[in-house]
Amino acid sequence: MSGITLDQLRVFVTIADLGSFAATARHLNRTQSSVTYTIQKLEEQTNLELFDRTAYRPTLTKAAHSLLPHARKVMADISNYRQHAKGIANGLEAAITITISQYAPNAPLMEVLSVLARKFPTVRVSLSTVTIQTTEVLDNGASDLAILPEFIPFGSDYARAACGRVRMCAVARPDHPLAWFPGKIHIDAMHAHTQIITSARDAPTLQRNHAVQALNYWKVNDLETKLAMILRGIGWGGMPEHMVADHIRNGTLALLDPESWDGLNHMPTLDIVVAHRQDRPLGPVAQWIFDQLKEAQQ
Repeated sequence: MSGITLDQLRVFVTIADLGSFAATARHLNRTQSSVTYTIQKLEEQTNLELFDRTAYRPTLTKAAHSLLPHARKVMADISNYRQHAKGIANGLEAAITITISQYAPNAPLMEVLSVLARKFPTVRVSLSTVTIQTTEVLDNGASDLAILPEFIPFGSDYARAACGRVRMCAVARPDHPLAWFPGKIHIDAMHAHTQIITSARDAPTLQRNHAVQALNYWKVNDLETKLAMILRGIGWGGMPEHMVADHIRNGTLALLDPESWDGLNHMPTLDIVVAHRQDRPLGPVAQWIFDQLKEAQQ
């Protein structure tokens, strides 16, 4: 079978699709005898009859039905190879790496990636999540782009653009003592009940624990675990609004109204930015993602 060619497979697949040797000859701009000869050579090399020619139209044999999906896959792989090679030749990246914080809603990014999949089908995307804000993924080259809350200034080493805002809210189970507190909740009341806070697992340079209101607090390093603990009544805590909106709506969580929060007289709103290092210019696809997220916010 070492003599099998892509041309033979293309003729085989085209006959199967069009249903006749004559239609295949017209489609491929060949003579019918050329098409017939190509299939005969393929049959000889595979030692199998691929078409029953006793009827008016050639029909696939049982062997051909079994081999056709493999032929289609080879043709698709070749097409993908050509597209990928063309993209690289045109300067497109082979792959893009993106990191997104759990604090950032992922809907805007998913919208951009759904377009990217159609617009740049040869570019692979690797997406990972972090908990809070960390520039390590950009500094060590693990990510081309990062989508993070900027509650600590990034500095001039990073180019960034606003791509969203996230409201924070304090929540507890409806049967939690703080949920029954009348009016704004004084800091002393917040101190008296266990708080679930988010630690900086993936941000070793972030030393301070932000928004600690309680004397007794438990640490977790991801928001899903934090939410699960709050839902079980282990404690109360601050969460991004988009992660708890459904729970507040259906009554499984109660919205708390603290008198102050980390020095503010209201719950904070976090600016979400898409960022990359200034000294690592983006390729055309990564730049397109950056621009799309920026434009969506505008």
